[in-house]
Amino acid sequence: MDKRQLAEKLISKFGTLLTLPELRLDDHSNSCVLLFDGDIVLNIEFDEPTGQLILSTYLDELPVDSPEAILRELMVANLYWHRTDGATLGLEDATNGVILAQARMVTELDDASFEKMVETFVNQAERWKKRLGEAKTSVNAAAPMAQLPHLAEGPRIFG
Repeated sequence: MDKRQLAEKLISKFGTLLTLPELRLDDHSNSCVLLFDGDIVLNIEFDEPTGQLILSTYLDELPVDSPEAILRELMVANLYWHRTDGATLGLEDATNGVILAQARMVTELDDASFEKMVETFVNQAERWKKRLGEAKTSVNAAAPMAQLPHLAEGPRIFG
């Protein structure tokens, strides 16, 4: 069975579990979309060149005012996937949106591990979506960092 067929089988079985027996990868985009809890839009994409299934979701827009604190929190969470259960948080430049993504080789997955991957991913998406919402409304979470000196004002190390 080739990797595309493995991906189709995993998604089909997962769809049956969710009582969505028609769940399939789109022939053109190699992806499908699921909605969880009314606000988690989960994209599942099969990347043919790498043989990976990629989960991704848009969480929220980065706070406009003083985003440093939440950016730091996101970076800390990303280190060794410490607080993301294997997923990666990223910033989409065009929209200023925070994206959660995770990829796994389709050959490493079976029905149970794919179900667990999706469940864990959606739990992380809920957690980070909530945290970003709090950061946008909380003065403490988005408090500006101490003003750093301009490079010209700092000590000269060379020359």
